[in-house]
Amino acid sequence: MPSAPDLQSEDYYKVLGVDRGASDSEIAKAYKRLALKFHPDKNPDNKDVAENNFKIITEAYEVLHDPEKRKKYDQFGKAGAETGSNMTYQQADEMFKAFFGTNDPFSMFFDDDDGGGFRGMLGGGPGGRVFFNGPGRGGPSMGGMPFDLPGMGGGMGGMPGGFPGGMFGAKGGSKGSQRRAAPPQWAMPAGTQVIVRDLAKAQEHNGKLGTIQSFDQGKGRYEVELSDSSTVSLRPVNLTQLCDVKVVGIESQPELNGASGQILSYSESSGRYTVKLRQKLASGRDCVGLEPSKVVLSSGTRVVVQGLSNQQFNGLMGIIVDTDNEAMRHTVQCQNGKQIKIKFDNVIC
Repeated sequence: MPSAPDLQSEDYYKVLGVDRGASDSEIAKAYKRLALKFHPDKNPDNKDVAENNFKIITEAYEVLHDPEKRKKYDQFGKAGAETGSNMTYQQADEMFKAFFGTNDPFSMFFDDDDGGGFRGMLGGGPGGRVFFNGPGRGGPSMGGMPFDLPGMGGGMGGMPGGFPGGMFGAKGGSKGSQRRAAPPQWAMPAGTQVIVRDLAKAQEHNGKLGTIQSFDQGKGRYEVELSDSSTVSLRPVNLTQLCDVKVVGIESQPELNGASGQILSYSESSGRYTVKLRQKLASGRDCVGLEPSKVVLSSGTRVVVQGLSNQQFNGLMGIIVDTDNEAMRHTVQCQNGKQIKIKFDNVIC
């Protein structure tokens, strides 16, 4: 049984209030609720305490949502997982913003005590979002007109974390409550944060943040819930994970080498990632464009193989199981059951 969150605990599962066997989506939901509740912006009268709590919550999530880190943590504790116990508030806040995919994560939620609740979504498609004012902002409204909250029929379906029922034609039922088969090891697990890219037909979705819900092996597609609460079925090559990386091999700017950051997007046309650095450069910049050969992906990152002369592997999905930094190669367990050792630029996350 899940327990109440205990932010004083040394156990990450207890911090988030989830069982040790919790699914990826359950961990994501727990983080979402607690991060909203304890974010310093929502606790201006006790900001120092809130900031510390916020870092504790984010540190727990950083480990438990990463399959490789979670496995090491389960076996060896914090030391084995190489946890981010020195995480700064800025790093925690960057992860928070990446999770919600908006500069104002609170714009999607009521200002209630639990930091939960749906803030505004009519229907399920793009352009259907309606933001309601929170306390102290003039009360609930829609386009300047009063909106009768009790008059909303049913619950609020479609949000990550799920609210049962239906709302103005939104699909009823909680997605979080539906059981799905666990994805194969080489596919991104439910709860993984991704950015949609390089769609030729539905270009309006490019650049949107999404959350993996499931993977259909028959179709070779992920079901992805987007930040606007719509759901799309996409191929792996149209998704980029928001994952942590280390910068290497930059000769023109050697001060970048060894820097850590997070991938925010990938452009097929330029062949480059956009990486947000943990620490700003002397110039004040904190985002750089890097070729795949210049970033080291973590073990456990799901990838798509590309650019090999042995064509049978190109386009295959896989998981990074080891990295040889000297040789600048990843060992990838591919979906066809074979393990290959390939250059950094032969995988895209």
